[in-house]
Amino acid sequence: MTGILAKGENYFEDPAFPITARRVSTSRASEPSHEHDLTEVQHAHDFNELAIVTAGTAMHWLNGSEFPVVAGDVFLLQGQQDHYFHKRDRLEMVNVMYDPQQIELPESRLLKMPGYCALFLLEPVFRKQHRFSSRLHLERLALSRAERIALEMVEEVESRIDGYESALLGKLIDLMVFLSRSYQKSESTNSAALLRVGQVISSMEQDCAHDWKLEDFIEMSRLSRSHFIRTFAKATRLSPIEYLIQLRLQRAMELLRHSQLTVSQIAFEVGFNDSNYFARQFKQRKGASPLAYRKSFGGQS
Repeated sequence: MTGILAKGENYFEDPAFPITARRVSTSRASEPSHEHDLTEVQHAHDFNELAIVTAGTAMHWLNGSEFPVVAGDVFLLQGQQDHYFHKRDRLEMVNVMYDPQQIELPESRLLKMPGYCALFLLEPVFRKQHRFSSRLHLERLALSRAERIALEMVEEVESRIDGYESALLGKLIDLMVFLSRSYQKSESTNSAALLRVGQVISSMEQDCAHDWKLEDFIEMSRLSRSHFIRTFAKATRLSPIEYLIQLRLQRAMELLRHSQLTVSQIAFEVGFNDSNYFARQFKQRKGASPLAYRKSFGGQS
């Protein structure tokens, strides 16, 4: 990062609840749209920013590459990505900002949507490679709905009526689901490729206990073996099998905390055919045996 770091503490009304939304407009005098508006200044964030372009055009500089943006474009800017907009021509946007590490998003449920996996996980990673061609572009009616949800978030932030935090979280999830469903209708070649990889992640999330083989994922993605493995690892920083193991262990942790199933039963429930192998994998990655982990939450063996 070589630009300014936009810190969440300057944007979130409550640092303990990092969700907010801001309108950005282009005036003839290039006046800022809101306090700490860095639209035309090279900067990165320590949070995520979902940009919804509602009118006009501009050039978007991102990590050394430039892409034209137009009304209807929607894209996620992840933390630590240098960017800014220039050559703005009546550009209007709504920026929805949030810190995914500190809010209670139902990520395990969202990841069951191929469109969510593609738009929020894969597209930001492959944006430069795809020259922005795999972005989400909404036509007029869909853009109107996305803009309405985002502007309702702006109103909640500005009014701060009792319960606004819950309303913001609900509207953010509503927006994410709508955009994910919209992405699943994308027809570009690069979007379709991301959706197929997104379908692999979605299938794992929906049924991690299934007896998945690497060949199943490759066939689902319709990519070559090497291309699929590279694409998956670039997006998730894990191999497909490692991702599956981590997912199974995550589900096992939930069962250890909240069920009366034995460790062996839990192993089979989440997809391990050998309870000893499950115990070894669990201890290797979580630093404690399944029994010790359960007992730390007051459970019985």
